Amino acid sequence: MKKYVSVILGIILTACLVACGSSGKDTVNENNQEVINHQETSAENQQTEADADSEHKNQEKVAVVYFSGTGNTREAANILMKEAEADIFEIIPEDIYTSDDLNYNDDNCRANQEMNDDSARPAIRNDLSAVSEYNVIYLGYPIWWGTAPRIIQTFIESYDISGATVYVFCTSGSSEIEQSISDLQKLYPDVNIAGGKRLNNVTEVDVKEWINSLH
Repeated sequence: MKKYVSVILGIILTACLVACGSSGKDTVNENNQEVINHQETSAENQQTEADADSEHKNQEKVAVVYFSGTGNTREAANILMKEAEADIFEIIPEDIYTSDDLNYNDDNCRANQEMNDDSARPAIRNDLSAVSEYNVIYLGYPIWWGTAPRIIQTFIESYDISGATVYVFCTSGSSEIEQSISDLQKLYPDVNIAGGKRLNNVTEVDVKEWINSLH
């Protein structure tokens, strides 16, 4: 009798062990599958985000347009062109500004006369009509008398950039960019001037961080 009981208990124990082993394997397999599914979902999401970023960049046509009186704004524009992967256009005055023209200590210098005359619109030598094809424009200039030079008004009034998002940038001795942004926004409400930054003595890293902050 004891022998039969021992045999029966052995069979029951074996069955329990097999069942537990099978259940454990199922649990492990389910957990592994969950991990795999999570990894696949994460990879798919990352790919979707990458594709969206790539598509957004492909849809953007970016231009850097600038006026530089002494060369400082040109340096900033060239860094911006590289980091934004943009085409670049220089606003070239019909009459190039000389050092005497930019002598702000002389009340009669050309720059001071223009900034004191709200109607002044210095002529632009080169054709910039191609900028109308761009939907993102970085517009750069030095700060004169706390705001943008009159030739920037000539540019905006000469070419249709109403379909673009415009970010302005400047270089200056001490003035910040905010006043010039406010002035341009008031003068040209139909132009989407979305913001700007002073780019004095900037590095490629500085410019890249600014570009990334805009998106």
